[in-house]
Amino acid sequence: MPSSTLRRALHEPRRVAALAAGVLAGPLVWLTLLEVNYVMTYVACEQRHDWMLHVASAVALALVGLAGLGAWRARTSGPTEAPTANQDETSELRARFLAYGGALMCAWFIIVIIATEIPVIVYQPCQ
Repeated sequence: MPSSTLRRALHEPRRVAALAAGVLAGPLVWLTLLEVNYVMTYVACEQRHDWMLHVASAVALALVGLAGLGAWRARTSGPTEAPTANQDETSELRARFLAYGGALMCAWFIIVIIATEIPVIVYQPCQ
C-alpha cells in the first residue's frame, strides 16, 4: 500500500529519455563510429574514395550534438541547492545534474569525434 505522506516524483517520459540520451549518446555513438570506420576503411581502400568515412563522422557529430541539445533543454529552472525530503524537488535537482552532465559529456565526445576524424583527413584510405 503506498504511503499517503509522500508525493510521487515527477517523471515525464520525454524528459527522462532526453536526459538518458544526453548521458549515453556520446560514448555509444563514438564507439559505433570507431567500428564503422574500421569496417568502411576496407571499402574506402577498394574504391579509392574516403567520402563515406567523412559522412560517418558528420552523422556521429549530428547525433551527439542533438543529444546534447536535448539534454540541455531538459534542465530545470528551479533551485540549485535545497536539502529537502520533498521528492519533487529532489527529482528536479537530479534532472538538473543529469542535464548538465549529459550536455558536458556530449560536448566532450564532439571533441573526441573530431579528433577521430583527423586520421581520416590526414591519411589515404589504404595507408
